[in-house]
Amino acid sequence: MSNPEVSVITPTYRPGGIDILLAGMRDQTLPKDQFEVILVDHRYERRHDRVMALAREYGVNLIHVPEHRRDGIWAVTSSAYNTGFALARGRVIIMLVDWTYCPPGWIEAHVKNHQDPAHSLKYVLAPYYYHAIGITPEIYANMASTGARMRPYADYASQPKLHLKIPFDFTGQDARADSKAEDNDAVLRGEVFDEISVFEEGLFDPAWLPRMPPIPDGDPGQRQAPPGATVPYSWTHLKNESVLRETVYRLNGTDIWSERGGRMSIDTEFGMRLSCLGASFIWEPAALAHCINPRHGVCRVMPFGDGTKRAHNRWSLADCQAFFTRREFEARNGGRLAAPAPYTLGELSQHLDPWRTAGGIDTSQLDIPDQVFFGAEIWPDTPYPGPDAPDTSGPLLRATAASEKMPVTSGFPVEPARGESDGTLTCEVCRQPIAKGQTYAKGMASGYCHDEPCSHLSPPAGPGEDDWYIGA
Repeated sequence: MSNPEVSVITPTYRPGGIDILLAGMRDQTLPKDQFEVILVDHRYERRHDRVMALAREYGVNLIHVPEHRRDGIWAVTSSAYNTGFALARGRVIIMLVDWTYCPPGWIEAHVKNHQDPAHSLKYVLAPYYYHAIGITPEIYANMASTGARMRPYADYASQPKLHLKIPFDFTGQDARADSKAEDNDAVLRGEVFDEISVFEEGLFDPAWLPRMPPIPDGDPGQRQAPPGATVPYSWTHLKNESVLRETVYRLNGTDIWSERGGRMSIDTEFGMRLSCLGASFIWEPAALAHCINPRHGVCRVMPFGDGTKRAHNRWSLADCQAFFTRREFEARNGGRLAAPAPYTLGELSQHLDPWRTAGGIDTSQLDIPDQVFFGAEIWPDTPYPGPDAPDTSGPLLRATAASEKMPVTSGFPVEPARGESDGTLTCEVCRQPIAKGQTYAKGMASGYCHDEPCSHLSPPAGPGEDDWYIGA
């Protein structure tokens, strides 16, 4: 096909959910030759032929690829998104979380916001609902104890049943994440679910949605605004959002340094750089999407690292917060907005172009440890490689052009600067007033609470916690 108008990009790490995504793309009202779907799949070699067969059956123009770089058991979410960005040929890019059904008209609801050449620097955010699946009474009780917005359990009792290849105890599934190794989890080993669909009744049918009420009830980030309203960049989730491809290239995609572990806020960091670029953040409720959420009852496992310590020599959560502070300091003080990387998206696009038409991709050479990939052991205060840095990582992984470089400013704050509110500040994350005299951590447009942390500083307890990072 010639270059499409739209590229839909979905990274995935988990088994199942393919039938849900492709059903939504099948049901779109935009002509099929005007959009492409790029599925960046950590399980590519396990299911490629079956994925492509279902895409052909549903009439979906699908490009199914692995991440351009992997790192053992660890999730490489930024590399996955950048793989999709580099392969995309659409004028508009829509980012979509896996296991998600998009109803007819979803693409048009996004694209209508990107038609004015005089206002091209827009970032469109849309709500998504997490629909219940695999919610047992025990899981329900555990979630209810956290204060999650939930309906009576009877409303969830008719949810479609899961087809299990082996018996599996899903109790505590919410906690199966972060530093858990694939070798220790039967779900990721592929022993529990089929790679394409997890339902006893067959491939996903959107008519089942009424049997799967949202849990929590409503948008999981509690985001709500009138159509077309300007909203804070901190609403950025990358799970149902759109932007022009040229804007993504200006930012050099998502920040791959975040793949060092510890639940780096990839989405918030991307939104922060967009805001520094001057983007408007526009709310579009007509583009509502339905994630048949595997997180609570099926498969949240996506190993990142440990949130409390530098386990496996990876960043802790505190390291990730310090790096975000560094990036915000640089971006807001005239520094680089392009994400630091051993490549530009343009270079990566040229390198991966054969993947757009490849019948099969050899994944045996894609596993590149961090130290090899970055050419050094990197930490939050590690200087970015200069334009004359030696290329130690192979022909693709070159330092970016000199014009893209900015030396690290000495003395950037490792911790957010703090102060006492004068009573006029509003937290940009939770949108609540910061009381007079209350300590806050400065860094966002309005400041954010420190003594009463918001989701930007640390994962809050309960079901809202996965808004801290992508792909939970």
